Amino acid sequence: MGKILLIVLAVSFLLFRLILAAQLELAPDEAYYWYWSKNLDLSYYDHPPLVAYLIAAGTFIGGDTELFVRLGGFLASLAILVFVALTVKTLFPSRAVPAWEVICLMIVTPLFAAGSVIQTPDTPLLFFWSLGVYAASRIIRGHSPRFWYLWGAALGLGLLSKYTMIIFVPCIFAYLLLCRQAGRWLTRKEPYLAIILALVIFSPVILWNLQHDWASFGYQLNQGFALRAERLPAKLLEYAGGQAGIITPLLFGAFVFYSLKALRWETDEARPYLFLLLLSWPVILLFAGSSLVGKVAEANWPAPAYLAGLILTWAVYHRQYRERPGHRYFMRAAAGLACLLTLIVHIHLVQPFLPWPPRDDTTQQFHGWRELGAKIDRVRTANPQASGYFLLSDRGTTLAEGIFYSSGRLAGRDPDFPERYLFLHPADFKPGMNAVILLHETVEEKMARYRKYFKSFEKVDTHLPVFRGESMDHLKVEIFLGREYRGGWIR
Repeated sequence: MGKILLIVLAVSFLLFRLILAAQLELAPDEAYYWYWSKNLDLSYYDHPPLVAYLIAAGTFIGGDTELFVRLGGFLASLAILVFVALTVKTLFPSRAVPAWEVICLMIVTPLFAAGSVIQTPDTPLLFFWSLGVYAASRIIRGHSPRFWYLWGAALGLGLLSKYTMIIFVPCIFAYLLLCRQAGRWLTRKEPYLAIILALVIFSPVILWNLQHDWASFGYQLNQGFALRAERLPAKLLEYAGGQAGIITPLLFGAFVFYSLKALRWETDEARPYLFLLLLSWPVILLFAGSSLVGKVAEANWPAPAYLAGLILTWAVYHRQYRERPGHRYFMRAAAGLACLLTLIVHIHLVQPFLPWPPRDDTTQQFHGWRELGAKIDRVRTANPQASGYFLLSDRGTTLAEGIFYSSGRLAGRDPDFPERYLFLHPADFKPGMNAVILLHETVEEKMARYRKYFKSFEKVDTHLPVFRGESMDHLKVEIFLGREYRGGWIR
């Protein structure tokens, strides 16, 4: 009976997330990636292109709606569960670790909840990481060498999703070096052919970077490893807190404790534990190190580690501790807390009620964009221009929200970051066109910069989002109308 209730609960969570995906306005980053999908390219300045292709496939099927922007990510999240289950059954064929329990645990964690609803590069990354983990599990269990080519394909497609996928390579080769039985692969051709296959799949991104002075590679390296040596202890605590938050504190504590226990097992039987340790902890420690020397890693950056990490946690618990009442009650409490916190977040997304200040509530990002789109349309309707319109903004995500929620699907760009719009065509910004300009900062220096490129330039409206009854002054957008673009600036 307990098993049935847990499965019903997990399925209910998934169905509720599908409803959320259809109802919530796009988050700023989602709108930005959607804008890519309307201008497909070999790669982009911020990330590789696969998230744009995934969104393009969804909107081709169902149109430019929130649901179909997110549908590909939702389906990828379901497929992740399948590969996790297959990995569990491969690593632990005696059924000592129930795969359905691991799946239910994943479904109720905030990490998986976010990936099921919000469309970002992390979703396809997690999908191909889970496929790669499954292929590697078949390899270490002595199955056909052909699984190396599945692993290579997963690696290449994962790199097309997010550069983080490259960490998968040293993790796997570390296992080959440390596990005597698996070490034989180091003298075989298959691992190296698999890497060549991955590079062939990834080659469009390499070509794009070659054509654009390695812009995307440089940007990501600067994001993760630019030296910022201040407040080191606080940065490390902030990073650790983010990791505890995405899988909940009790589950994170269980993961750390059971990982330490697994380190002591070095028998042949323990090969799966070494495998799972090397696919989780190196990722977490790498981003901990990057947080110390540079910008604190976003909580989601080490997310792939928890695909293996949660399997490891549940496997160690079932192997040695499930008969001990203290551990059993703790793990039930950990799973229950994860379920409760995820349920609260789901409800809060629909009807915000949590008591923290509205300004600090991250769910504000899903509100107010339809209103902005309606104001852009009113400006265009009140000021018709036969030559057409384009959009400008000093924040790329606001620009993308304005394009998505206004009619006409205008071209637009953030002039302060031209490198992010290499996919645009100059013909989208022709002299004589009008522009709706969305500015968060209205200092005179910036105003003068815009003004000189138009015959006239005037403020026509203000967008001040209201969330939970409070004005979001930090999100205020001043709306300007630039008449008859003079040309020469948008290149």
